[in-house]
This record gives sequence, structure tokens and C-alpha cells, in this order.
Amino acid sequence: MVKTTINGKTYGLRFDLEALERIEEEYGSLKEMFTLLQSGKGQVKLMKRLFLIMANAQRGYEGKPEDIGEEALKHARLTVLADIRAALDEGMKTETMNGGEADDDVHDGYLEEIERDEKNA
Repeated sequence: MVKTTINGKTYGLRFDLEALERIEEEYGSLKEMFTLLQSGKGQVKLMKRLFLIMANAQRGYEGKPEDIGEEALKHARLTVLADIRAALDEGMKTETMNGGEADDDVHDGYLEEIERDEKNA
């Protein structure tokens, strides 16, 4: 699990099937979400929404109410973008038979494009 701190409060970010289902409900598919992200239109709003989806997915995983709202992101620093990317990266890895992790090649291209966009921001 990736953790990020905003205004002195720490949040866990989890990208799992629950989070993916919410992304599909809101954006149609993961690919459509990444296409929108890459388009440059509404990137901040999308990243904020992605943070909320993953933070609430982590709370649900912990058995806590999923009640994190947009107020959590007030005055958040841009470093939270790197944490969102790290949570996506972590969620898109698959475990190998010996318990290690192996990158899922299907998603590597998306992650590289996000990283490029972060560097250009």
C-alpha cells in the first residue's frame, strides 16, 4: 500500500479491483481514463478523483467507512501526484509463483506516459 500525507494527515492509496470498478463506472474503462489523462483536459480533476477512489478503496479494505471527500485534498501539494502514480504502479504489478513481483506488460505503457506527464508538469 502506498501512503501519502496531506496537511498532516496520512492516507493509504489502494488500486485494486474495487478501485478499478469505480474507475470503469466513472470513465468507461481504465484505457479511457488514461486517454483522458493524456489529453490534458481536466487532468487535475481526474487526478483528484483518482486519489479519492484509491483512498476510499484502502479504507474499505481496512473495514472502515469510505468517507474521504474532496476536502481532504484542500491545499494538497503536487507531490501527491507521484504517490497516486506509485499506487497505480503497485496495483498493476502481479505476483510471480515465488512471491516476487513482475510488471504487467499490458499496463507499462500507461505508467510510462503518466511519468512523462509528471516530469513535464
